Amino acid sequence: MKLAEIKVSELPDFIDGSLWQQLTPKPLTSLRAISQYQNPRAHPNDTALIIAYDDNVLVALVGLLPNFIHGQPNELVNSNTCWWVDAEKGKQLAIPLFLKALALCDQRMFMTNCTPHTLSILKKTNWFDFPETKPGTRGFLKFNSHEIIPAKFPATKKFKLLLKLADQTLNFLLIPRQRIIRSRFLKNVPKIEYLNTLNQELYQFIESHSQNEFIRRTGQELEWIVKFPWIKEKKFSKSLTPVDYPFSYIVDSFEQYFLKITESGQTIGLLFISIRDGHMKIPYVYFESENLRAILQVIYMQALLKNAVTLTTFNPELSDAMLKGKHPFIFRKKIKRLMAISKSLSEFHLKYPLIQDGDGDVVFT
Repeated sequence: MKLAEIKVSELPDFIDGSLWQQLTPKPLTSLRAISQYQNPRAHPNDTALIIAYDDNVLVALVGLLPNFIHGQPNELVNSNTCWWVDAEKGKQLAIPLFLKALALCDQRMFMTNCTPHTLSILKKTNWFDFPETKPGTRGFLKFNSHEIIPAKFPATKKFKLLLKLADQTLNFLLIPRQRIIRSRFLKNVPKIEYLNTLNQELYQFIESHSQNEFIRRTGQELEWIVKFPWIKEKKFSKSLTPVDYPFSYIVDSFEQYFLKITESGQTIGLLFISIRDGHMKIPYVYFESENLRAILQVIYMQALLKNAVTLTTFNPELSDAMLKGKHPFIFRKKIKRLMAISKSLSEFHLKYPLIQDGDGDVVFT
């Protein structure tokens, strides 16, 4: 059994090297490697990946994404980007490898989207706090039982085709309702502008609307995220040679963009929108509370125009508003986000409590 640490500066050479070529499965894709190499908050000697392998077989891996607290370069922090072990050979390596990653970042780590299983493991270390987070809201614009039911009840996977057919039938019956809803929500919408890059005015808008954020990304850093995604659409992935990898990275549809919202010539909101296989999220959002209604109307408009299946947000104001008033959904539900923050960082989180939906590595997935 061998261990290897890959630094941020080593990522391009690693994916071109013989070890990466020989390993099965691969510990990361070229998309991730290039993106993390370009991370504006990373230093060349920061660790990006720790792997354990036996001959040419990958046994376990832990990934790190260097970051700053509240945008302060002297307050370093890492988020965990992946934690995987081979079901047979890697069981005994899961905890040691994670503890090694934790030590490499001086026990300054946060995780914004933990699974219950991961959370149960972290609680045993006694090194993390687990902030109570306000539930988010997920609105369903279409039926998608063929995704939900097999995910919750694996034994039903054999019925996925039938469930998909049922969804298609129900969604066909929804078409007249959707036309009515579209006509209702597409009226008197504020002026919007689709963007792939930002300008100085929007950089300043982000800065002035992120005062209480734990991570507090800049506009330039959001542009890096858009320019270097970790996933790619099938129709645009012909230049990529598909590799055996523990996580999904080639999808049917994927889109992310900025949306500038103005009224009376003034910017009142900026949205970073991500849509993966019909599931719409808002990783980053900036607006004044007084314009909440207009912002939500634009979000609903986007969900309808993009033919989204679901719309999800954990932003407290947007989440509350989605549960009240008029909406375009078949049904809505509250959803929980499980977080873990190193105890050494708890005071920072109390001072800067807002976690944007995309913070950590969530925006990339």
